[in-house]
Amino acid sequence: MADSVATGLGNISVKHSGMRQWTKNKDRKKKKASKRPIVQFNTRKDKKIIAEYHTLNKQINALRKSPSIAKGEKDRMIADLEEKREKIGGINSYQEASRLGEARHGSFNSAKWVVKQLKAFDVHHSSQQTKLKILDVGALDNNYQKHCKWIQCTPIDLNPQNNRVIQADFLMLNDKKDYDAIVLSLIINFEGDFRKRGEMLRKCEELIVDQGHLFIVLPLACLENSRYLDKDFFVSMLGSLGFEVCLCHSSRKLCFFMFKKTSQISGKSFSKHVVRKGGNRNNFAIVL
Repeated sequence: MADSVATGLGNISVKHSGMRQWTKNKDRKKKKASKRPIVQFNTRKDKKIIAEYHTLNKQINALRKSPSIAKGEKDRMIADLEEKREKIGGINSYQEASRLGEARHGSFNSAKWVVKQLKAFDVHHSSQQTKLKILDVGALDNNYQKHCKWIQCTPIDLNPQNNRVIQADFLMLNDKKDYDAIVLSLIINFEGDFRKRGEMLRKCEELIVDQGHLFIVLPLACLENSRYLDKDFFVSMLGSLGFEVCLCHSSRKLCFFMFKKTSQISGKSFSKHVVRKGGNRNNFAIVL
C-alpha cells in the first residue's frame, strides 16, 4: 500500500512496507557493526618499541658484566640507559606492544600450539580426573582458561598486565617436580644474560616431573643465524638436562620445540664458543 506525500515538487508515492524494511536492514547493520570492537594497530611503532627495549636490555646487561669500567661511571651509564628504557614506556609498553602483536597476527598464541601437541602426543585425556599442571612463563594472559576441564595453568610474569597472571620470578620458584609441563614461549630470548638463559633451562629440569614436557619457542634467528648456537647444540644442551626432543619444526620466523623429560641430568657443561662462522651473525648464546 502506498500514500501520497505532498512536497514542493508535487506528490510522491511512498511505500511504507519498503521504508520499514529499509529501516530494519539499516538497524541490523548498525547492530552487527557495534558488536565488533575496532582495534587499531601501528605495526611499525610496536616493532620499534620491542626492538628498542631488547637493545637497551642488552646494553644494560653488557655494562653490568664489564670489568673495565669504574663502578661510578658504570652506574651512571646504566642509569642513563634505564631512563631511555622508561622513556619508551618501560616493561609496560613492551608487553602491550607484544600483546597487540599477538592480536594482530592472530597470533601466534603459543597455547594453541601447545594444546595441539599435547593432544597429538596423547599426553593427557580430558576424561581423566587429575588435571595437567602447566606453568606458562612470561604469560600475557591465561590462554589455557578455555581448557580448564583438563588443564590447570599457572601463568606467571615479572610484571603482569592483568589479574589473571601471577607476579613471580621464574628463577626464584621452589615448586620442585610440581609441573607436568612448562612453556617458555619467546622468553629465553628476552633474557639478556646468556648465563641466566642457561639457568632458565636448569630451572625447568627442577620443576618438571619425570616424563613431563617442556615447550620452547625461539625466534628462528637465534638458532639459524647465531654465531654461538644452532639447533643441534641447543638440543644437546637440553639432552644433558635429561630432555629428549619429541618435536622440532620452524615457521618463517619462529622455531618450536617439544621436549620430554626422560632421564637424569648428565652434568655436562656448555660454554660459549663459535659454532657458525661468517659475517652478519647475531651473538645470541646460552651457557649451561
